[in-house]
Amino acid sequence: MRNPYGNKPYSKLQFVSNSLLVLFGSILLIGLWQKWSLFIWGNIFIHGLEGGLVGAICDWFAVWKTYKAVESESETIAEEIGSWVSSDLISEHKLKSYLDGILDEPENIQAIRELLDTHLKGEKEVREFLNLIWDKIEEDVVLYVSNFKFSGADKQILHELNSRKEILSTVRFLVGETLMKVSDHQDFGERVQRITKGLSFLAKPLIWLIDPQKRIKEFGEGLKEGKDFETEEEEVLFELYSIFSECVELYIGSWNELPVERREEAVRALADFGREQLNRLISEVVLTHKEEISRLENLREYGPIRSFLEFLSSKTNESVSEYVGEQISKGLKLLEPKQFRENLELKTRRVLEKIRINGSLLGFLVGSAIGCIVLLFEGKLGL
Repeated sequence: MRNPYGNKPYSKLQFVSNSLLVLFGSILLIGLWQKWSLFIWGNIFIHGLEGGLVGAICDWFAVWKTYKAVESESETIAEEIGSWVSSDLISEHKLKSYLDGILDEPENIQAIRELLDTHLKGEKEVREFLNLIWDKIEEDVVLYVSNFKFSGADKQILHELNSRKEILSTVRFLVGETLMKVSDHQDFGERVQRITKGLSFLAKPLIWLIDPQKRIKEFGEGLKEGKDFETEEEEVLFELYSIFSECVELYIGSWNELPVERREEAVRALADFGREQLNRLISEVVLTHKEEISRLENLREYGPIRSFLEFLSSKTNESVSEYVGEQISKGLKLLEPKQFRENLELKTRRVLEKIRINGSLLGFLVGSAIGCIVLLFEGKLGL
C-alpha cells in the first residue's frame, strides 16, 4: 500500500498517529450515536475514547505549533543553536578533552594498527596504494602544469625572492660549497686543460699563474662565509656568480616560451621520474612509522601526532568555540524559514510522531481508568 504521506523518515509514524486521531474520533461519534454509555462497558469505553481523542488532538496541536514556531522564529533558533554548540558541545574544556582523548585512548591507536595491517601490510601494498592515488591525480596535475604560464606578477615575485637577503645568503652558501667541492674533484685539472687547450701559447702561462683551482676554491670559501670581495679577480668571479643567479630567473621565466607540446612532454617525464622517487621515499616513511606505531600503547607516545594535537590544544580557547558557534548560526540563517523548518523536521519529527502515538494510547488508557473510577463511585460496577 502506498503511503499517502510520501517518503519522509517520519511518514509511516505520521500516518499511524493521524489514523489514531481519526479512529478515536470516529468510534466516539458512533458510540454516542448508539448510546453505548447506557452500558457499563460502553461508559468505560466512551471515557477511554474521549481521553484518547483529547490526547491525540493536544499532541497534534503541540507538534504543529512547534514547527510553526520554528519557521516563524528561525533566526532566533539559529542563534540559540549556535550558542548551545559553542557553550556546551564544543566548549574550550570539551575541545581540549576531545584532543586528549584522541592521544590517550588505546582504542585509537588500535584502530590505526588495524587500518595499516588491512591496507598497508608491506611495501607492495603501500606502493599499490600510492599508485592508485597517482592514477587519480596525475593527468590533472600534468595538464595543469603544462598549461601554466608565469605572469608578470609571478616573475616579479621570483625576482624579489631571489633578491631577499635570507635567500641570497643561502644561495651564496650553497654555491660556495659547490665550488669548493668542484675544485677539489680529481678531474678538475683535466677540465681546465680541455678549456685552455685552444688558447694561445702566451695565454696558457697566464692561466697557470692565476691557478683557477685555487682561486675558485678561495672564492667558494668567501661565498660561504659572506665575504665582501675586494680584489679585481674576486669581483670578476662575483659578477659571474651574480649573472648565474639572474639567469635562474630568466631560465624559469622562459618556460612561457616553450610550446605546449614540449611543456607537456617535459612535465610527463618529470612526473614519471618523481612518481617513482616519491613512492620509494613515502613507502620507506610509512613502513618505518608503521613499525614504530605497532610498539606504542597510545598516540601520545607517537611524536608527529602528539606534536600536532598538542599544538591544536595550545591554540584552542574560548574564541575557537565562539567562532564555530557563530559559523553554525550564520549557516542556519542563510536558509529560508520554510527550508529551515523542513530540515529540522526531517531530523526530529520521527521522535515527535512517536510521542503523538504514545500520547493517544495513554489518553485512551487514562480515560478508561477515569471511567472505571466514576462508575465505582456511582456504585454502578456492583463491587
